[in-house]
Amino acid sequence: MTELVTSAVSRHVLVIGAQCRGAEELPGLEGAARRLHRALVDPDLGACLDRGEGETGSLLVGTALGKPVVENALAAAVGRAKEDGGPLVLAMLGHGIGGCGGLLYFVTSGSTQDGAIHQLDVASAIGTVTNEPGLGGLIAIVDTCHAAAALVSPQSATAGLQQGSVSVSVLFAASAHLPAWDMNLSVQLAELLENGVANAGEFLAVDAQLVKELRSLIHTQEPGAFVFDGAPVSGESLWLAHNVQATLRGSVGSLGALAYERLRKLLRPMQGPEAINSRGQLADWLGGLGQEHLGHPAVQRALEFERDLGVCTSAVAVLEETFGGALTDDLLRKAAARAGFPLEMVVRVPCPSLRDLVEHAVLDQSAVAPAGQRRTLVHFVAALAHVMSPEDVLPRQLISWAGTSGATSALNSRLKELTGATPRLVLVVADDGGEDVVRVEASLLFGSALVHTAEFPCKPGPGALVSALDEARGWALSWLGAAGERLVPVDVSVPTLLLLDSPPEEWRVVRGRRMLGVDYDVTTRWSGLLTPPPGVSLDDMLHTGSQLLSSLQTKAQAGPSWLDSDDLSSVETLQELLGRRRLGGCVWGVSTLPEKDFDLMLEELLIHTPALIWPRRRSVPDTRALQDAVAEHWHSLPEKLVRAFQERLENSLGEGVPGHLADIRTTWHDAHWQDFCQRRAGRAVVAPQDVTPKEQA
Repeated sequence: MTELVTSAVSRHVLVIGAQCRGAEELPGLEGAARRLHRALVDPDLGACLDRGEGETGSLLVGTALGKPVVENALAAAVGRAKEDGGPLVLAMLGHGIGGCGGLLYFVTSGSTQDGAIHQLDVASAIGTVTNEPGLGGLIAIVDTCHAAAALVSPQSATAGLQQGSVSVSVLFAASAHLPAWDMNLSVQLAELLENGVANAGEFLAVDAQLVKELRSLIHTQEPGAFVFDGAPVSGESLWLAHNVQATLRGSVGSLGALAYERLRKLLRPMQGPEAINSRGQLADWLGGLGQEHLGHPAVQRALEFERDLGVCTSAVAVLEETFGGALTDDLLRKAAARAGFPLEMVVRVPCPSLRDLVEHAVLDQSAVAPAGQRRTLVHFVAALAHVMSPEDVLPRQLISWAGTSGATSALNSRLKELTGATPRLVLVVADDGGEDVVRVEASLLFGSALVHTAEFPCKPGPGALVSALDEARGWALSWLGAAGERLVPVDVSVPTLLLLDSPPEEWRVVRGRRMLGVDYDVTTRWSGLLTPPPGVSLDDMLHTGSQLLSSLQTKAQAGPSWLDSDDLSSVETLQELLGRRRLGGCVWGVSTLPEKDFDLMLEELLIHTPALIWPRRRSVPDTRALQDAVAEHWHSLPEKLVRAFQERLENSLGEGVPGHLADIRTTWHDAHWQDFCQRRAGRAVVAPQDVTPKEQA
């Protein structure tokens, strides 16, 4: 880009984001306007004066602003620029109507259906502003459909009050006959200003190279530019922003937006130089401080920050070397979601860059190990490796980085947890030992890696539980939608009293009308391994679960141990039977429910082993057929039970799925649930290493 001679006059800006109502609303407009404004008022980028938001400010955003409000804001901005003799950067974001050989109108009224008299004639407004005496030039950014129709006519530029002694640049989002999409011009321009342009000069201007850069980033439309330079001062030209790439060229590691913002805050109390914008420059400045300053808390924080920047630089370098050529926004979002980043970062438009994500992982998280391992950074590296190389074979660069960082075991462990990376939602219905449910605890897992948690309180009264469950479901879907994933398996952990009611798959959770098990594969878990019944320790229950997994590996019997009516004649009889059997020695099956005290027996059975099979309804016409069906499909449970339930609802049981399986309820226990409960208890996982097909079921 052209090297520019610049004056020291104040620079002014007005960004107008005119939103419409209803179906005409433009998603992302407000965010794009604020981001562009932020870049233009940044002292190290656009260097325009920041006058805040509102009708008298430098940012005007809203629905149905109205033509008079926009014209008044523009007149005020022009007046301020004239007083200082400086340039004005004017950005208009929103709907544009007309074009295609006619005039372009900027929709300020809130609806494209309103007449042209209620909208702003863009070319006329630009021409009028350009010819205001005393103005140091105008840069107009038009991010609307048909934006090229905003070009200033030759008569307006040369025959106005200034008689052609003007400088005006127009950057437009699309040609006069085509639409523009998703505020792409503003979003990508802001990103260019934030990141700078390689192989360009100290300043960025509206010129051929800027348009080329934008066209390489925007593929939905054809942005372009118009420049008229009739300024009387030789060599002085309009520039849009400082080029941070030129400033950082030759320095060790440039900074992303988060690190740059943190650095400014750190340096402010120490009156550090504003020119510092890289790790190398910060290290040089800190190295020049006298010994008497090094013990100062602010200096210590700056030293720690400089070390953190070293972690960022190392991680970005190795990830770019390993994956740089294949990275996409979609892959970065998937990795960020799997690493537990905040939802606002995952859904941000445009997608945060690799540097942005690494800086968040390092600068927003604390160290979790003496060696300086950082949990979120390790999780992000593992997630990126997993989505880029699903076979989970670590590239040699990452192996070397992990060894140098002391993160080898943490990285390997996280990769193992992400194996498969099927999203799974766990909903724990918690009663805190009482009779009423008080909250639903939601956990979202990828594979066995727990990445997001939230709690949804249950107020007393009917419908409170299903409402909380539906909120939790919506929360999970917001994450998965951002990551481009879909939810299928849902675990519902239920206390004993609720197990006596209708099964969780029959609960009408989805929007309060649809049964949960219609849209999702629901597996019922018993919450005793999370909150044991009174008189039973958590260690005992976790050990029982581990014993059950071991029994399932070694036991030759294909199916549960069935209890007959004599075994269930009384609670005392059942207790005596269980007292002679090893804890976790089998899965218990009940084909006929006892006439009384099943609530007491249910808890006794679950304490003895947290996996149980019993009839969905009190009476079963053919108990032998039910038991035979369970034995036949034993190694396919509980998936076959899920299919049988769904296909019975559709009244079309599929081939190989006997109707008897739809009559069965279970609380299921497997390696996944044992692992989840162990982690919730803060203990090391002790589940068997070799997982059998039964455990995978």
